[in-house]
Amino acid sequence: MSVISIRATEEEKELIKTYADFYGVSVSDFVKTSVIERIEDMFDLRSIEEYEKNRKDGSIETYSINDVKKQLGL
Repeated sequence: MSVISIRATEEEKELIKTYADFYGVSVSDFVKTSVIERIEDMFDLRSIEEYEKNRKDGSIETYSINDVKKQLGL
């Protein structure tokens, strides 16, 4: 397993430790989970922005639920 270190002020360190303690996890697990969740949020946002751009310029095709049901013979 790799080790990543970050620099933080004493105040930032205490804030992070307080939150980790509140959630009952180690500082390492709290920071790791927070970073991964942030990356996932950024990926989701980028995906939504790309979808909205493509929808706006007409480069994607959407179907209503009724159209899908007809296509599937339901």
